[in-house]
Amino acid sequence: MRALLLTVGSRGDVQSFVALGSRLRAEGHDAVLAAPAMFGDLAAAYSVPFVPLDLDMSEVGAVLAGRHGLRQLMTFCQSMGRRAAGMLPGATEAAGLGAAGLGAAGLGADVVVHHPVLPIGQHLAEYLGVPAVVVQPIPVLVPTAEFPSLVWPCRIPRILNRPSYPAAGHLTGRWGRRDIGRWRRDVLALPSRHRQHDPLLAADGTPVTVLHSFSRHVLPRPADWPAYAHVTGYWPLAAEPGWSPPRRLAEFLGHGDPVVYLGFGSLPTPEAERLAAAMVMAISQAGARAVVTSLSPELRRLLPASRFLVIRSAPHDWLFPRVHAIVHHGGAGTTAAAVLAGRPQIIWPFGVDQRFWARRLTSLGVAPQALPVRALDGRTLAAAVNRVLGAREMASRAAELGACVRAEDGLGQAVARLTEAAGARVTVRA
Repeated sequence: MRALLLTVGSRGDVQSFVALGSRLRAEGHDAVLAAPAMFGDLAAAYSVPFVPLDLDMSEVGAVLAGRHGLRQLMTFCQSMGRRAAGMLPGATEAAGLGAAGLGAAGLGADVVVHHPVLPIGQHLAEYLGVPAVVVQPIPVLVPTAEFPSLVWPCRIPRILNRPSYPAAGHLTGRWGRRDIGRWRRDVLALPSRHRQHDPLLAADGTPVTVLHSFSRHVLPRPADWPAYAHVTGYWPLAAEPGWSPPRRLAEFLGHGDPVVYLGFGSLPTPEAERLAAAMVMAISQAGARAVVTSLSPELRRLLPASRFLVIRSAPHDWLFPRVHAIVHHGGAGTTAAAVLAGRPQIIWPFGVDQRFWARRLTSLGVAPQALPVRALDGRTLAAAVNRVLGAREMASRAAELGACVRAEDGLGQAVARLTEAAGARVTVRA
């Protein structure tokens, strides 16, 4: 099987596609990944052929700083829409490449697997005459009466749960369509058709396969979902081959007071001075130490080295099992890694879908109730850290949940579903 993988977003969005590409190649299939250029080194580390898209997610993150709720969602959509035209040449190049990334025009792909942040993947699939498969790390497209679309930025009555999905799709998908429609017509030479920008419908009007890359133990599959919507389990990306921890990180974790992880994703950290003050008070009052992952030079300057080690990054699958608690923003990727590690969590959501994951983990007994970002201060964070470090039952539940989730093979399930979608086109490399 030859798979074209297409994604945009933060590192959490991209690394699950790298994991999928690596698993496909390990099982004898071919895969090429088209993603923002900044993630080329990540793909190369796992030997996944890569085509760069002209999109700098750090610029998008800077636009989002200080925004929350509806304002954040609208700003994100507008920002991505303005950048749609820049991504289209890379997407076109990816569609014309051989599946092994060799530049052999006409080899195409047997399936296009895409993140629907911008509706590009379904047009490439139609151009190539192959099935499209949508990947969702969060449930935002397939309607259910059990909960609203996760991109909806506010609480709504239960009766509006199902209608929230097409409404959210219209809200988030409207920007960039003019550029994409022109590209579809002038570059791909595809005719205009009804609902051509709907990622859930194939060119012939039939539903496409949708893969939700989270665990049923964290969010059970809704009973009213159609057969084309699957919950596979998480798609973890292991540490890079040959990776070993820096000596100072290994030494920091190896002795002393309990260690808490503090990190708020790959996008710019909001309100660094306020966040640093809260961290210092909380960790000091809890008698703990903390590993902080951040690209912010301000945090490195503001956090005392006696109790804090600030690093740019470390593989979550290595780091998280070695700490006592995980404080994070509730992004889908970090949430998955924390659940897999079997550690209790404290979630301080900055974004729209992050509140949903915070509520889910609280309901599962592995995290205290999350507070809104405006309530972030040293006193409240200290109370949460003290509670989690002293809660044996919460630690036990987190360990049990982690064991259940690790027993799943989300990537294996994804490959099986892609093979089904590609059907008779599937071939395996010798």
